Amino acid sequence: MVSDRNKRTHRWGSATVTAVCVIVLFIIFVVAVRWFRAEPIAEESVVSSIANVLKPDPISQAVIDGAIDTQSREAMLVWVASGERVGSATRGEKDDRYYFEMKTSLPEIDREVSYYQVWLLSRLPYEFFSLGEMVTDEDGYFVLEWEASDDEDYSNYTQVIITVNQYEGSSDPGVHLVEGEFRD
Repeated sequence: MVSDRNKRTHRWGSATVTAVCVIVLFIIFVVAVRWFRAEPIAEESVVSSIANVLKPDPISQAVIDGAIDTQSREAMLVWVASGERVGSATRGEKDDRYYFEMKTSLPEIDREVSYYQVWLLSRLPYEFFSLGEMVTDEDGYFVLEWEASDDEDYSNYTQVIITVNQYEGSSDPGVHLVEGEFRD
């Protein structure tokens, strides 16, 4: 038989081991929480040159390299489907205001249902707006004359687009029929 004294020692021994294990686990828990909540150490890398960091996007680079000409005064207009030249557009300044003029030979359309609409497009930043509906002159050419009503500079709008729109439809640009770009 086991004596009473051995039972007590055995009880105190197992209680002591349990208490030590609980304390060790508590300390590990506290250390883990502190480590988890600690601020991450940020590595600072020194860059020897900003030439590789500050690279412009392709469109900005095209402007920098002169691929997008914002100073050109004349654009050749071509039929998108065939590449056939159908007219020209000019732009510039009159009385310190931007102006735009174009003359094209386009096929006749039912003028009671649809109309040709001219758009100017800027690639950087990407924006576009309508110059309005084309009319025919006495020789049968479709023409448009437009003058800006404000001092705003429209020279970044380098692309000319002609669409056919329906009077009873959306005023958004339709299918591109004719395109041109101001370049030297």
